[in-house]
Amino acid sequence: MLNIRDIAKLAGVSPATVSRVINNSANVNEEKRQRVLEVLEQTGYKPNALARGLLYNKTFTLGVVVPDISNINFSEFVKGIEKEARQNSYNIILMTSGNEPEREVECFEILKEKRVDGIIFAGTILTDRHKQHLDNSNIPFVVFGQDFEYKSLISINLDNLKASYDAVRYLYSKGIKKVAMITGPLWDKSAGYDRYIGFLKASIENGINQRDLIYKDGDFTITSGYENMKKILEQDRVEAVFAANDFMALGAIKYLLDNNIKVPQDIKVVGFDDNPIAKIYTPSLSTIKIDFYNAGVLAVKAAIKCLDGIGDEKRIPIEYEIIERQSSI
Repeated sequence: MLNIRDIAKLAGVSPATVSRVINNSANVNEEKRQRVLEVLEQTGYKPNALARGLLYNKTFTLGVVVPDISNINFSEFVKGIEKEARQNSYNIILMTSGNEPEREVECFEILKEKRVDGIIFAGTILTDRHKQHLDNSNIPFVVFGQDFEYKSLISINLDNLKASYDAVRYLYSKGIKKVAMITGPLWDKSAGYDRYIGFLKASIENGINQRDLIYKDGDFTITSGYENMKKILEQDRVEAVFAANDFMALGAIKYLLDNNIKVPQDIKVVGFDDNPIAKIYTPSLSTIKIDFYNAGVLAVKAAIKCLDGIGDEKRIPIEYEIIERQSSI
């Protein structure tokens, strides 16, 4: 039975080159890649996962930790991870944390016992126990959704402050005089605090005194959007509402419609994330679009580059765009 060393000999390259070709690594001379691919096709060689692992001291497995797989955003993120991992001959082990830091650490411990080659996780807080795992590990850790500045940690994230700023500036560009915000928890640096600061910056630049700003703290649920929309209108009449995620924006719209307030004629609403429900809701929701699927692809690419010794980026930005729909036109 053929093995990687046999394929390398037939192609006239090293076993490491054959491995990189099999794993679709970019760090391979194109002429050597073609030679290896021709031999693979001629021989019909299929690498045995256990043999590959023993030869290269790898399991070709990535651990993935997300808060809740039922959340469509994280489902898309995992789909992107799965596709890119499969294309590079990696498998994944998926675990959920409930967004609890202690549970995340438990997941790390289990995944390291499984000898995964790297860990991709979506977290909100970097605790001392997180740092201890990073310090005591020689595998890549890739975090999605936060900009934790810590050695050996790779971050995949968008500029939440600027995206929020752009969304609020978009509303002010329509001649609106007063925009309120439903924030996420401010202890969440990216989705809570940074998105609030973007709102603050855009409002002040538009001549609004900071003392006159109207914002309420939400928790990213539809219910908190509904309840906080009520609180906002009890405090003052506003012309637009920006919510730190789509679920809260949809909750706000539900409250407005339940109370015979027209959207967007009376109050315009903008969300954040571009959840699939945003486009089918009535009225459809204007929002900041994040490509969660592509974020998953980028996370795997970053982990594999690090494993191959060719990646040195610590922060990998993802793009966003404003999607204009019925709730703000």
